[in-house]
Amino acid sequence: MNVALELQPCCGNRAGIGNYTYELARRMVSDAEIVYQGNVFNILGRRKKEELTGIDMAVEENRFMSYGVYRRIWNVVPIRYSWMFPPADVTHFFNYIVPPRITGTVITTIHDMTYQRYPETVSATNLRRIRNGIMYSVERSQLIVTSSQFSKREIEELLDVPPERIIVVPAAASGVQATTAAVENRICDPYILYLGAIEPRKNIVRLLRAFELLKRETNIPHKLVLAGGRGWNCENIYKTAESICCRQDIVFRGYVSNAEKRALYVNATAFVFPSLYEGFGIPPLEAMSFGTPVVCSRAASLPEVAGDAACYVDPTSVESIAEGLWRVISKPDYAAELCNHGLERAKLFSWDRSAEILKGVYYSLLN
Repeated sequence: MNVALELQPCCGNRAGIGNYTYELARRMVSDAEIVYQGNVFNILGRRKKEELTGIDMAVEENRFMSYGVYRRIWNVVPIRYSWMFPPADVTHFFNYIVPPRITGTVITTIHDMTYQRYPETVSATNLRRIRNGIMYSVERSQLIVTSSQFSKREIEELLDVPPERIIVVPAAASGVQATTAAVENRICDPYILYLGAIEPRKNIVRLLRAFELLKRETNIPHKLVLAGGRGWNCENIYKTAESICCRQDIVFRGYVSNAEKRALYVNATAFVFPSLYEGFGIPPLEAMSFGTPVVCSRAASLPEVAGDAACYVDPTSVESIAEGLWRVISKPDYAAELCNHGLERAKLFSWDRSAEILKGVYYSLLN
């Protein structure tokens, strides 16, 4: 049996979906029963084949158009997927949407239901893409993969998918080894760390207001370090950062490499993740794997992931976020307890174990 994996999310700087796809796909090794291939758009061969995904897997390239162009025209131009990539017995799409006119068995990964629960936090382009394609993708897919029990329940409720068609393949701490690394521009002051996309769903404006409140009421010496690439509609976040009284203590690091990510986690006083909605939430788990105390939202999938290893806050309350941060910063014994629980909690999630679940899904389709 041939299994094709859509590896487009792995290309370029990887964030949540890209990391999820990369960590699972790189553990798929062809054997006597299944041969794996990756499918990637690489117009005119602009990127070297070995640099496209970073995965040691046979990769089939489409060099005639970009993925963005294909996505925009696939509903109006009758292009068959098999014209661009060799046919496969099973094709797995990792980013919600299945293109039309594809042969063979299909699996798709639906990571969360943000587009229904918080549509105002999704870019107009992505919102339109998902709304236009999600029901076809669900109907065309034999199985749906998602990363948490929370997301499985959401998909059941909002898309009316029977539970037996949904397989949970959890994420884990992503691609970051538990060692420190020297990086340029190391932050010498104590700091609170946020790592993730800079976008509305991550609730960063309230985090900035909470940090301002904390600085004003307790005079903590900490900086707030915001690490992650610029996301959709992030202008208000940067404007808020410039407007608060402690703006000199706000540090935007942009997208960070794994080496810098390691150092940022290891040296942080606390990690904060006040997101409004997550299908899984990899960064808190990464912080736990380094023994960094975590403050995160009691919302969506985050309690399922963090268990008893986080200080939970109400993401809609600036005061609650500030209080959670102060509790961790001001109570060393409590912070140490969170660290210990976090180290144990992180061990419950493993990319290797998740890859075995996914392999089992593919093997189940052999017959």
